[in-house]
Amino acid sequence: MKRRISKALNLICFFAYNRIAAVFLKLKDKKVLFLSESHQSLDGNLKAVWDDLDDSYEKIARITPDRRQEIGLLDKLRLWKDLTDARYIILDDFYGLTSAMRLRKGQELVQLWHGCGAFKKFGFSRRQTGDNIQNVNSGYRKYTKVSVTSDQVRPCFAEAFDIPKERVQAIGSPRTDMFFDSERIEAAQRRVYHDFPQLKGKKIVLIAPTYRGRKVEDACYDFEKLDFERLCRSLGSDYHIVTKWHPALYNNIKSGIVSDPVKGLGDRVTDASGYGDINDLLTAADVLVTDYSSVIFEWSLLDKPIVYFVYDIDQYKDSRGLYFDFEDYVYGTCVRDGSLLAQAIEEGGMQLEKRDAFNQKFMSSCDGHSTERVINWVFRGEDK
Repeated sequence: MKRRISKALNLICFFAYNRIAAVFLKLKDKKVLFLSESHQSLDGNLKAVWDDLDDSYEKIARITPDRRQEIGLLDKLRLWKDLTDARYIILDDFYGLTSAMRLRKGQELVQLWHGCGAFKKFGFSRRQTGDNIQNVNSGYRKYTKVSVTSDQVRPCFAEAFDIPKERVQAIGSPRTDMFFDSERIEAAQRRVYHDFPQLKGKKIVLIAPTYRGRKVEDACYDFEKLDFERLCRSLGSDYHIVTKWHPALYNNIKSGIVSDPVKGLGDRVTDASGYGDINDLLTAADVLVTDYSSVIFEWSLLDKPIVYFVYDIDQYKDSRGLYFDFEDYVYGTCVRDGSLLAQAIEEGGMQLEKRDAFNQKFMSSCDGHSTERVINWVFRGEDK
């Protein structure tokens, strides 16, 4: 209750500040604000655009790892000012304050959604699911530009954000550009082995599921279904497991709301949830174990096997909901019983024809030049 009151007061104060300050603050044509409340640092799509955007722009990044984290008064006022006078505001996820802001004439609120494709339903799409989410952030409707990874998913994002489809363009995902550059892939692998030397010489199994729960604040997962001790025994010493939990789940593990599932298994399991962007880990991993996470889209650009551990597929489809039939997302082995997971990992089955069809449907706009197209579209007014 205390947090709800604090959140409401914060929105009310920003609502007033944003409108009053706009009278006195001139919109800065070259000011670009990069925002996230779900990252440890500037990474992913935001970093890709930041790095390639020329230095004639005034670039400011305000990044926090958990939207529940309180910031000091001075930092709060700086953030409010930036939201009011920056011509360009670049997001890659939900950002709560957008519901209270009024976009100024010429101001761009750009969404480079962190996940590729369109898998589990979110935003306004969840009003029509078993979860029956009705309190949807109104800031979604204010997005002026949204970049997605294929024409097929444009209607999904238009529905999720409740905006005209014309604002959603299949330009690609900047964070995927590295997968088309062998030198960047090798550099990413070196970073992983430098930070996690215990992975050298091992077959790396990356376990990266999405969270369960109606809201990110409730993020949880049934870790007993995975049973890490059994999985380690079954795989043997040639393998090393790396976990990368969803940021919302990781925040709840850090705060003690959810128990740490790999505590005491450090010699066989490495938790890399705090590492940053998952791309580096994808380049080093030999097998991916996931479920309804958007990581399946990035992984499809690499020539490696995937295992879908979907112990709750029927319940998940009925509650959260998917944009397409589950079979449309599958290009690897599906496992419902944790006791069969090790076998599926060892077999490493690949379904190349299904993966090619998957890529054509969901990732056709990713070709190594997404960052360039996003910058041209957002900052130079060029059509895709």
